[in-house]
Amino acid sequence: MNAHSKPVIVASPRAMRIVVDGIGSELQSFSVNNLQVVKQTKLLAINAIIEAARAGDAGKGFAVVADEVQHLAERAADIAVRFQDVLMGRISLSRTMSEALVEEMEGVRLVDLSQTLVQLIVRNLYERTADVRWWATDTAFWEALGDPDADKMAFAADRLATINRFYSVYCDLVLTDARGRVVASANGKHARQLNGQDFSREPWFRAAMATKSGDDYAVGEVMVSGHHDGREVLVYSTAVRAQGRANGAVLGTLGVYFDWQDQGRSIVETEAALPPQDAARTDVMLLDAQARVIATTTPANRFTKFDLRHDGRARGSYYDGKGNIVAFAKTLGYQEYDGLGWWGVVVQRTEQDDAIKLALGLVGDAR
Repeated sequence: MNAHSKPVIVASPRAMRIVVDGIGSELQSFSVNNLQVVKQTKLLAINAIIEAARAGDAGKGFAVVADEVQHLAERAADIAVRFQDVLMGRISLSRTMSEALVEEMEGVRLVDLSQTLVQLIVRNLYERTADVRWWATDTAFWEALGDPDADKMAFAADRLATINRFYSVYCDLVLTDARGRVVASANGKHARQLNGQDFSREPWFRAAMATKSGDDYAVGEVMVSGHHDGREVLVYSTAVRAQGRANGAVLGTLGVYFDWQDQGRSIVETEAALPPQDAARTDVMLLDAQARVIATTTPANRFTKFDLRHDGRARGSYYDGKGNIVAFAKTLGYQEYDGLGWWGVVVQRTEQDDAIKLALGLVGDAR
């Protein structure tokens, strides 16, 4: 900023409150000074009347003027009192209202942002529930698991790779038999390492085997995958059934590894779309049902617990006593997908009054 440029003034509830406070302070100062002038005028008028009386006949004309000045001073005093009672009372009410609006408006816009972000990812993940159930019915998969010859297994692996090529939100798709042995993987980088591995202890495999029908699916928690270079993933899974039928015999499982590392980061960093001056003082997060941070603009906080004081509310905001406003919103789910109880959370350091006054040019104006 050069010497001739003006500070950027950003309209905000806090800026409006400071303007109202400034007006109130100026009017208060004016009222006090005005009353002092009125008192001094009345005193001078009384002294003038006394001096006119001492002067006798020579002071009669001056006494009339002094008396009129006294009357004017009394009227000015009445006006000053009414000004104090009426206008200053309204300014005080405006201050109270502006303070309430600061709390309400700061919270509301951030709560709405929290809700928008968590709903955005939940709608995205709803599609993943459809993907895994649909792909599990692919003929290539149930045929390979039902009659595991080399050609069918190779074709199943090709099908997985083709699907993965067009769905970049996944870092891998893994097909296992009913014992948990990996028979095919979509990701060429990891396929050789994964093929033949025993996944029977993997939570997603066990959950898939426990599904009651082809209409069901399982989903775990956001985690780091030791099978995929430590990438953060969210695995959706279901059973692969004979003939692709919902009530068919279970032949194996399909697990789709959603690439949470990129998608979660995109939600909090890109989709939040905060102006630079706000982004610098804001942490945007997604929490799982256990209040574990699963995505954040502050990487050091990833996978830590966040002390969210929602007090049983599904959405709202509060000040944390550390100079921050915390806004939160729980997922509403999407269609039949319950959203896993996730939360969108925005923690923003509140604007400092001194900085706002400087931007508004109010520093040093108090009299």
